[in-house]
Amino acid sequence: MLLVDEVQSPLGTIHLAVRGGALCALTFEKPLAGERRRTPVSDAVRTYFEGDLNALDQIEVDPAGTPFQKAVWSLLREIPLGETRTYGQLAARLRSSPRAVGSANGANPIALVIPCHRVIAADGSLCGYAYGLER
Repeated sequence: MLLVDEVQSPLGTIHLAVRGGALCALTFEKPLAGERRRTPVSDAVRTYFEGDLNALDQIEVDPAGTPFQKAVWSLLREIPLGETRTYGQLAARLRSSPRAVGSANGANPIALVIPCHRVIAADGSLCGYAYGLER
Protein backbone atom coordinates (compact mmCIF):
# COMPACT_ATOMS: atom_id res chain seq x y z
CA MET A 1 0.00 0.00 0.00
CA LEU A 2 1.31 3.43 -0.95
CA LEU A 3 0.98 6.04 1.80
CA VAL A 4 1.35 9.74 1.00
CA ASP A 5 1.81 12.83 3.13
CA GLU A 6 2.81 16.47 2.82
CA VAL A 7 5.33 18.42 4.87
CA GLN A 8 5.45 22.21 4.90
CA SER A 9 9.04 23.43 4.74
CA PRO A 10 11.10 26.53 3.96
CA LEU A 11 11.60 24.96 0.51
CA GLY A 12 7.85 24.76 -0.13
CA THR A 13 5.44 21.88 0.24
CA ILE A 14 7.18 18.51 0.13
CA HIS A 15 5.09 15.57 -1.08
CA LEU A 16 6.20 12.13 0.16
CA ALA A 17 5.27 8.58 -0.84
CA VAL A 18 6.04 5.66 1.47
CA ARG A 19 5.71 1.95 0.73
CA GLY A 20 6.44 -0.70 3.34
CA GLY A 21 7.93 1.91 5.66
CA ALA A 22 10.47 3.09 3.06
CA LEU A 23 10.41 6.41 1.22
CA CYS A 24 10.00 5.77 -2.50
CA ALA A 25 9.23 9.25 -3.87
CA LEU A 26 9.58 12.90 -2.89
CA THR A 27 8.54 15.88 -4.96
CA PHE A 28 8.14 19.61 -4.52
CA GLU A 29 5.86 19.98 -7.51
CA LYS A 30 2.63 18.03 -7.21
CA PRO A 31 0.78 15.84 -4.72
CA LEU A 32 1.31 12.10 -5.06
CA ALA A 33 -1.54 9.60 -5.34
CA GLY A 34 -2.09 7.14 -2.49
CA GLU A 35 -3.68 6.79 0.91
CA ARG A 36 -3.02 9.96 2.87
CA ARG A 37 -1.48 9.17 6.25
CA ARG A 38 1.17 10.60 8.54
CA THR A 39 4.18 8.26 8.68
CA PRO A 40 7.48 8.05 10.57
CA VAL A 41 9.11 9.21 7.33
CA SER A 42 7.08 12.43 7.24
CA ASP A 43 7.79 12.91 10.97
CA ALA A 44 11.54 12.58 10.26
CA VAL A 45 11.33 15.20 7.48
CA ARG A 46 9.48 17.55 9.84
CA THR A 47 12.11 16.92 12.52
CA TYR A 48 14.84 17.79 10.02
CA PHE A 49 13.27 21.17 9.33
CA GLU A 50 12.88 21.74 13.07
CA GLY A 51 16.68 21.57 13.36
CA ASP A 52 17.71 17.91 13.71
CA LEU A 53 19.97 17.80 10.67
CA ASN A 54 20.66 14.08 11.09
CA ALA A 55 16.96 13.09 10.98
CA LEU A 56 17.06 12.30 7.25
CA ASP A 57 19.84 9.74 7.76
CA GLN A 58 17.40 7.49 9.62
CA ILE A 59 14.93 7.27 6.74
CA GLU A 60 14.88 3.97 4.88
CA VAL A 61 14.65 4.53 1.12
CA ASP A 62 13.42 2.33 -1.71
CA PRO A 63 13.59 4.37 -4.91
CA ALA A 64 12.69 2.86 -8.27
CA GLY A 65 15.69 2.85 -10.58
CA THR A 66 18.26 0.82 -12.46
CA PRO A 67 20.99 -1.04 -10.56
CA PHE A 68 23.48 1.67 -11.60
CA GLN A 69 21.20 4.49 -10.45
CA LYS A 70 20.70 2.76 -7.11
CA ALA A 71 24.48 2.39 -6.73
CA VAL A 72 24.93 6.13 -7.35
CA TRP A 73 22.11 7.02 -4.93
CA SER A 74 23.63 4.78 -2.27
CA LEU A 75 26.94 6.65 -2.61
CA LEU A 76 25.12 9.97 -2.33
CA ARG A 77 23.75 8.95 1.07
CA GLU A 78 27.33 8.34 2.23
CA ILE A 79 28.33 11.98 1.65
CA PRO A 80 28.40 13.57 5.12
CA LEU A 81 26.29 16.61 5.92
CA GLY A 82 28.20 19.76 5.03
CA GLU A 83 30.49 18.03 2.55
CA THR A 84 30.46 17.66 -1.22
CA ARG A 85 31.86 15.29 -3.81
CA THR A 86 32.44 15.84 -7.50
CA TYR A 87 30.83 13.81 -10.24
CA GLY A 88 34.32 12.58 -11.07
CA GLN A 89 35.00 11.35 -7.53
CA LEU A 90 31.77 9.35 -7.51
CA ALA A 91 32.44 8.05 -11.01
CA ALA A 92 35.88 6.81 -9.96
CA ARG A 93 34.36 4.83 -7.09
CA LEU A 94 31.87 3.22 -9.48
CA ARG A 95 34.34 2.79 -12.35
CA SER A 96 32.05 4.83 -14.52
CA SER A 97 31.97 8.25 -16.15
CA PRO A 98 31.04 11.57 -14.56
CA ARG A 99 28.33 11.98 -17.20
CA ALA A 100 26.70 8.66 -16.20
CA VAL A 101 26.81 9.69 -12.54
CA GLY A 102 25.25 13.04 -13.47
CA SER A 103 22.47 11.30 -15.34
CA ALA A 104 21.70 9.06 -12.35
CA ASN A 105 21.93 12.06 -10.03
CA GLY A 106 19.37 13.90 -12.16
CA ALA A 107 16.98 10.93 -12.03
CA ASN A 108 16.97 10.85 -8.22
CA PRO A 109 13.31 10.48 -7.13
CA ILE A 110 14.04 11.32 -3.48
CA ALA A 111 15.92 14.62 -3.56
CA LEU A 112 16.78 15.98 -0.12
CA VAL A 113 16.88 12.52 1.53
CA ILE A 114 19.20 11.20 -1.18
CA PRO A 115 21.38 14.33 -1.21
CA CYS A 116 22.03 14.91 -4.90
CA HIS A 117 22.65 18.58 -4.00
CA ARG A 118 25.97 17.53 -2.43
CA VAL A 119 27.44 16.68 -5.82
CA ILE A 120 29.32 19.44 -7.61
CA ALA A 121 31.21 19.96 -10.84
CA ALA A 122 34.99 19.52 -10.95
CA ASP A 123 35.40 23.31 -10.78
CA GLY A 124 33.42 23.44 -7.52
CA SER A 125 30.23 24.85 -9.01
CA LEU A 126 26.75 23.51 -8.36
CA CYS A 127 25.22 22.60 -11.68
CA GLY A 128 22.29 20.69 -13.07
CA TYR A 129 20.20 20.58 -9.89
CA ALA A 130 16.73 19.53 -11.05
CA TYR A 131 14.79 21.60 -8.51
CA GLY A 132 16.73 24.79 -9.17
CA LEU A 133 19.57 26.39 -7.26
CA GLU A 134 17.19 28.35 -5.00
CA ARG A 135 16.22 25.08 -3.28
